[in-house]
Amino acid sequence: MLKTVELTKEYEATIALSPFNLNVEPGEVIGVIGENGAGKSTLMKVLSGIVQPTSGHIEWNNAIVHFRNTSDSSRAGIQIVHQELNIIPTLSVEDNLFLGQEIGTGVINRAETRRRANELLQKVGAKFLSTDLCDNLSIAEQQLVEIAKALSKEAKLIIFDEPTAVLSEPESEKLFEIIQSLKMQGVAVLYVSHRLPEILRICTRIVVLRDGVKVADQPPGGLAESDLANLMVGRTLADIFPARQRAQDLIALEVQNLSVPGFAKDISFTVRAGEILGLAGLIGSGRTETCEAIFGVRDGKGTVRVEGVTLKQLTLANALKAGIAYVSEDRKGKGLVTSMSIDENICLASLRTLNTASKRRSTATHWINELKIKVSDSSLPMTSLSGGNQQKCSVAKWLETKPRVIILDEPTRGIDVGSKAEMYRLIASLASAGLAVIVISSEMPEHVGLAHRVAVFREGRIVGELVGSEISESGIMSLAAGVNNEVAA
Repeated sequence: MLKTVELTKEYEATIALSPFNLNVEPGEVIGVIGENGAGKSTLMKVLSGIVQPTSGHIEWNNAIVHFRNTSDSSRAGIQIVHQELNIIPTLSVEDNLFLGQEIGTGVINRAETRRRANELLQKVGAKFLSTDLCDNLSIAEQQLVEIAKALSKEAKLIIFDEPTAVLSEPESEKLFEIIQSLKMQGVAVLYVSHRLPEILRICTRIVVLRDGVKVADQPPGGLAESDLANLMVGRTLADIFPARQRAQDLIALEVQNLSVPGFAKDISFTVRAGEILGLAGLIGSGRTETCEAIFGVRDGKGTVRVEGVTLKQLTLANALKAGIAYVSEDRKGKGLVTSMSIDENICLASLRTLNTASKRRSTATHWINELKIKVSDSSLPMTSLSGGNQQKCSVAKWLETKPRVIILDEPTRGIDVGSKAEMYRLIASLASAGLAVIVISSEMPEHVGLAHRVAVFREGRIVGELVGSEISESGIMSLAAGVNNEVAA
């Protein structure tokens, strides 16, 4: 179906993709893995017509093709579901699904559009309505819209870029069912993910990229997660999670009877200095909204204390003054300004004190060295960094405010296994330095490996807490899904 012949892409002095050869047969599910910057995104962009190869060519159904843009690749039968969502927030779900291929002549046939939209939403297991405004959907729900959009175009090859990064376990299972159905229909899938268990589970073949070069192309039989990780980074990874340090006795953050209209009710918990508290739960359980209310960027009512001092009102100004920092799950939408430089982003939350160019450069250099951000010049645009390094910049921005409490919302979303290990070490070091750390994560192994305690959300409430050796994937899932009410009580 698809063949790449000596495909190469160069950006000035950087070789993003070395002579790359790949054959894809109908019905294959090929996992594409590698560290950030390994060439995965470049490969996807070339195959979907977003960028043009420097040399080499693509063959589609035994004919050489030149995709000048995404419209060319889409007409041929190639669709891509981007990790960075391509949604128009001011339009409804159904209008996003059929944007550019509206149903009707002259005037949109609203009844048929809605009928077909509902069919697609049912296929992906969506619980929201086709008439809902996309701006009102969560990141996970918007991802389901993207997947449904790809299914609507009857593609012959679908490229999934980190499709489960923001999906809950049930939503991910539904996606795997969809991929199995596509496979049976002869649709080929390129599945790009940092979640190695998924790669081993659903893929018929695994392609590993490192520094733009294909270093492996083989079936998953006999391979373990550790084998894939070692192939990706070109070295053996030590234990990915650092050892936990003992938390202090000081209660750094106390939340009492916090309610967020429409999302959470009567939330109470504490976090000690030096402690890592995990917030677990299914997508839509209210974890993010609770923390946004604590940080003052979402309406909420309740009591929040930092080291015993009560915030008079839950506002952003009061949260910052008290020493609370929040790293958003939506890195490019709410965490960073991608049109600005690296040093401007790192200094963005501290402009009152970093009021000269020299101070900003010096501060950016400090955090680049401290967090080992891989960049040669802080004046480069944020878009020049890999996902893992962008995430470090987002963390650096808030660390510069010298917080007492830091909330990290999905801190490893969309970053590779090597970068994840670095992020885990950073989180542990923040706790060791005396910060109270809250980690919201949809990846249960992160809670098991990092947290001192895990508070589990379900339908806007905390339904249970696991401590130390009690923390397990099955224990978290039981509480999150409500299948073990005795534990939840």
